[in-house]
Amino acid sequence: MSPYLRVLWQVWLRFEDQVVHQILRSPAFHRGVRKVHRKVEDIRYGRDPLDPLRPGEATAEPGKPGFLKHFIDELKNQAKGTPTNPPPPPRSGPPMP
Repeated sequence: MSPYLRVLWQVWLRFEDQVVHQILRSPAFHRGVRKVHRKVEDIRYGRDPLDPLRPGEATAEPGKPGFLKHFIDELKNQAKGTPTNPPPPPRSGPPMP
C-alpha cells in the first residue's frame, strides 16, 4: 500500500471513530435503541403487567380508528363535496315566535 493511501486510510478511520463516538454519546440514539428493544421484548414475551402505562395508552381505545383515519376520511368527504355531518332538516310546522 502506498504511503499516501495509508495516510488517507488512517484519516478515514479517525473520522469514522469520531462519528461513532458522537453517535454513541447521543441521548437520542440511546432512546431509539431503548424503544426498539422494548418493542421487541413486548412482541417476544408480551407486555409486563407491572410496567406503568406509556404516554397516550390511558386514553387509547384498541380497535377504534385513530386521528389519521378520521382526518383522511374528512379530506375525502370535502373533496367529494359531501359533508361529514350534514345540517339537520328544517322543522316542519308553524314558525316559533
